[in-house]
Amino acid sequence: MNNLGLGMEKRHISRVMLWETLYTAMISLLLGIACGILFSKLVFLGLLKILKMNVVIGVEISAFTLAETVGLFAVIFLLIFFNSVRLIYMVRPAELLKGGQIGEKMPKTRWILALLGVVTLAGGYILALKADNVLTGLNTFFVAVLLVIIGTFALFTAGSIAFLKMLQRNKRYYYKTNHFISISGMIYRMKQNAASLSLICIMSTGVLLLISSTTSLYVGQEHSLYLRYPKEFKLSLSLGEVPDDSKTFEKELKEIGTYAEDYLKDNKIATQNAAGQTVIEAAALQKDGNVQITSSRNGSSEDFSDLCMVQAITLEDYNREAKKDETLEDREALVFFEDSPIQQETFSINDMHWKVRQLSADSTMEDSGLKFYVTPVYRIVVKDFAQLQEIWKINKEAYGDHASQVKYEYSFDVDLSEEKIQKLEKSLNAYLGEQKNAPHAFFYGIETRTEGRAEFYSLYGGLFFLGIFLGLLFVMATVLIIYYKQISEGYEDKERFAILKKIGMERGEINASIRSQVLMVFFLPLAAAGIHSCFAFHLVKEILVGGFGLQDVGLLVICAVLTFLAFAVFYVIVYLITAREYYKIVSE
Repeated sequence: MNNLGLGMEKRHISRVMLWETLYTAMISLLLGIACGILFSKLVFLGLLKILKMNVVIGVEISAFTLAETVGLFAVIFLLIFFNSVRLIYMVRPAELLKGGQIGEKMPKTRWILALLGVVTLAGGYILALKADNVLTGLNTFFVAVLLVIIGTFALFTAGSIAFLKMLQRNKRYYYKTNHFISISGMIYRMKQNAASLSLICIMSTGVLLLISSTTSLYVGQEHSLYLRYPKEFKLSLSLGEVPDDSKTFEKELKEIGTYAEDYLKDNKIATQNAAGQTVIEAAALQKDGNVQITSSRNGSSEDFSDLCMVQAITLEDYNREAKKDETLEDREALVFFEDSPIQQETFSINDMHWKVRQLSADSTMEDSGLKFYVTPVYRIVVKDFAQLQEIWKINKEAYGDHASQVKYEYSFDVDLSEEKIQKLEKSLNAYLGEQKNAPHAFFYGIETRTEGRAEFYSLYGGLFFLGIFLGLLFVMATVLIIYYKQISEGYEDKERFAILKKIGMERGEINASIRSQVLMVFFLPLAAAGIHSCFAFHLVKEILVGGFGLQDVGLLVICAVLTFLAFAVFYVIVYLITAREYYKIVSE
């Protein structure tokens, strides 16, 4: 800016900045594109490895993609140039020449903004802690995140200065050499760096949550897979036309259920842990410990906390599956919420009522695949098939053609390779599809754990890759912000500490003051990010458990702790490197 004193006009400075922007853009684009081409293949190979897919070797450079990249960054550099020119023409030459000599004003205490920060941050924390399932969690996630971001910026900007001003008013504490210098310096530091510190805090929180959650999903995907597919094969068969008589209905349903079993026996395919059951499942609302199957949500719970799933099976199937010999009276039922028995005396689905027979926890829940459901599950064991048909009629009346059917589920394991399992699935599909001349029209579906494994690896592997990729981007942005902040502060503080030396402060006192300020400013965002992550843990857990089937909460805790420790170590390394540069500048 001293060029103004040498007779240069603003248009001359703008021309110099234009050439500076052009050189910066050219060098950045050339190096960036070269590094992008060099490392893109490596990143792609890493993605294929994470997804457990076959590696395909080949290099292809898209001219269209290169043109898009150059165009995008050209626009960005152009906008930066225009903004710089705007600032030059808006400021008077005298201000440019004397701006560095103007003393800083003491920042004002903005109590309203500080209070807003406390309220919004507390609101975000409360929303995160109130989530009791995946639907309420997703419904409040973005609101909670927005409140936490607002609260973080407000507290770093106004709350920190308000707190330091309170310490300043404490005469006993403030009028000590080390406290006096540290607090006075911190007030100006927070005024200058509040926005960047809050940004570092938000990005650090994002890194911690992204990496810990996606890592736990990826590491625990096999466990989640077995919860979703307890057995290798699961066949679901239902009738096209439902008989009115329950005995005929049950007989015809079980007849089509034997098709798959007969095919396996005829082809001498040995099965293990085979089990068959008739079942009806329906989406419903829970209210006062009971269930209402309805297509309209007349309740007042827009947070979706009342949504649930109902699964009903017969006592005969339950006894066979659980290897028990329980009995039920007419209009008596076993009712489990998740895998625990409900404690109330009666239970109802719409106008159907049962007396609840108390029993221990449902040991078959683990093998039913119900733990993977998004919503809570009521599992009802009724006396006979006729009551299943009654529940189906209620479901049919509520949902019409979209109602789920009473179906026969046949599941089993086989000791075959993945390739043979895929062939067996195709042959079963072909066989069941050919039964067009069967006595009863029916629908069928086949699920296999092998096919599900490929989907799990694609989903969880993709999320893991995104978590690492975005996490690294946030980390790089954080490092650049920290480095720039330390260097700029070094040049700003150099003259300030030179003055302290001239007025007689010892070198040790000055170094202690510098160290306390740098440490506090540097590690404040990390501490705040750790607190944010602790409060967000419950919300993240509900989303991962309900939405992605991660039942191993202990694994999530371990990943969260290890991620924070690893990030803290990295943060300390960045601090040591940047602080050394800062001390060099200040000590010159």
